[in-house]
Amino acid sequence: MNQALFWKIAGSVIGIGVVAGLFFAILGWPAGIPFYMGALVGGFVAAAGGLMGLWAFLLLNYIFRSFLPFRVWMWFQGVLVGFAIFDVLFYFPQVASLLPSGLALAPGNYLVYLLSPFVYAVLVGLVKAYKTNWEAFLPSVFFMSVFTAVEWLPAVVNARQWNVAGLIWIVLSICNTYLLFTMGKTQPMVRRQSVVIQPKS
Repeated sequence: MNQALFWKIAGSVIGIGVVAGLFFAILGWPAGIPFYMGALVGGFVAAAGGLMGLWAFLLLNYIFRSFLPFRVWMWFQGVLVGFAIFDVLFYFPQVASLLPSGLALAPGNYLVYLLSPFVYAVLVGLVKAYKTNWEAFLPSVFFMSVFTAVEWLPAVVNARQWNVAGLIWIVLSICNTYLLFTMGKTQPMVRRQSVVIQPKS
């Protein structure tokens, strides 16, 4: 990836983050977020996190693909997705117990709130697989779920308010979706190189 393409992608992701943050802040969902906070969260928190997650994923993919067979790496990604779901469901309550009371969730919303990133990841993975090939499904779910969760957890811990944490997740998901569908255009790679698979002709 050359420097011009890097800055093009970075600028696009930051712009998407700012617009998405402003849109949802003005829309009032999640409620109680000023429009300037929406732009700040979208452009300089969520979008930056998405970019760092992309480079981390590409590096991880490159390292593991250098010594693991393709199918082993594919199944290993599935195991990591399972571990991420396990951690969210069973270890997050322990983290939440240490947080300020303003971050408390109603019991009925707990599973919906915490599992929504994984449901969204599956939907995005299905679209990516349909537009490329089905070998892209599991890596796409891996990127959209594990990396979004890793990027989002610090926001949950430090945001002090669930509406801000929710906005960060929404913008992160939008930015990561854009990056996922842009990755196939960033560099010429072989067909079986994880999620970086060229679209169907």
